[in-house]
Amino acid sequence: MPRTTKAELEAERLLWRAGFGPAPGEAKRLGRLGRRRAVEQLLAPKGRALGGRPARIDGGPLDPVNAYGHDVLWWLDRAARTRHPLAERMTLNWHDHFATSNEKVGDVKLMMRQYWLLRNYGLGSFRALTKRILRDGAMQMFLDLAGSEKGSPNENFARELFELFTLGVNNGYTERDIREAARALTGFTFDYDTKRFGFDPDRHDRGVKRVFGKRGRFTPEDIIDLAINHPKHAPYLCEKLWHYFTPLPVPPRTLKQMVSTYRRSGTEIRPVLRIILTHPSLYADLTSPHQVKPPVVYAAGMLRRTNTRIADESWIHLLDEMGQRPFHPPNVAGWDQDDAWLTPATISARFDAASMLVQKRVKDGSISASQSPQRAIAAARKATGDPQISKRTALAMQRYAVASVKGRTDDWEVKHYFPERQRVLRHVLLAGPDAQVC
Repeated sequence: MPRTTKAELEAERLLWRAGFGPAPGEAKRLGRLGRRRAVEQLLAPKGRALGGRPARIDGGPLDPVNAYGHDVLWWLDRAARTRHPLAERMTLNWHDHFATSNEKVGDVKLMMRQYWLLRNYGLGSFRALTKRILRDGAMQMFLDLAGSEKGSPNENFARELFELFTLGVNNGYTERDIREAARALTGFTFDYDTKRFGFDPDRHDRGVKRVFGKRGRFTPEDIIDLAINHPKHAPYLCEKLWHYFTPLPVPPRTLKQMVSTYRRSGTEIRPVLRIILTHPSLYADLTSPHQVKPPVVYAAGMLRRTNTRIADESWIHLLDEMGQRPFHPPNVAGWDQDDAWLTPATISARFDAASMLVQKRVKDGSISASQSPQRAIAAARKATGDPQISKRTALAMQRYAVASVKGRTDDWEVKHYFPERQRVLRHVLLAGPDAQVC
């Protein structure tokens, strides 16, 4: 169903693509600012980062370090309560870009430390962020950088630095470049007794290396600089950033503008995001969305729209079944995006999540027989944040709202079927086809 104004539709699109969907009333408020001012508010948020009370399980606070799966709940809780949606969404995007899994790291503290690295530096300089990732304990464990030493360098980090983090697959580098870069990346250490990471100059290969046709006694930080200064880097990263926000191809002229801005700014991320988030492509087809919501975005969005707090551990398994468990990406390439999110199994998990929310809110006997079909639909829309729906969905809901309780007049029928109608209407709004895309 169309919104009152195009500005509100644009604000809702922005909050889904650059955040985790609108909380009740948020799209209307942001829409009043206009596109550019709304984007600026996301790029430079003020005030507290989180709203509401933190999640509690069994009467106690989350324990992400010690309790199984609470790291997942902790991340989802932050996404659901964030008042700085773009910063939080970029943390998730960078987690996909610099994918690191606790399945191998085996240390939640290290993983959470990496979360804060991505969260605190994710809107600043990409060069600075990548150099911090280089020395991040979780990344060093995940890609075997800690312990790589002269004479037997491990190539994993060098390969992924070029292939995934900075240049793209087979895009301007050779196997020799990887081997030589791996030599320059030696010297990082990890002490299993003290649990401390460090750098030992005696284990670092100080010899002359040749990378991208340049010769020198390169250090680990030099390799980051060489990769980011490579002419193939800026187009690769800018196009990847673009596709986190829209599935449409980036116009060549826009890509050129993004690359120029990125280089002139000294690899700053904010100016590039400003171009993306104000671009007409982001707001194309406002009444027929076409980007599939990632599972964390979908789940957090439901919690935000319904003003619901995480209250049990079901979300751990639901996110796993939806295909996106924070701190546990499937591999170093991160998660497959867009249509890959939707399979029979993952759609079933999305339906289960919506059912769980609906069942807890609407009990048998809670709806009067005097509630008209129109009022039932209005109540369902209000309870789910008044989401945008298609004309087809609106018509189906109208028909169902009439037919589902027709002739139901006995007390036991009223007690069950009228609440069931409300549950189904809410479920359609939370898990129907329109709810999967933004």
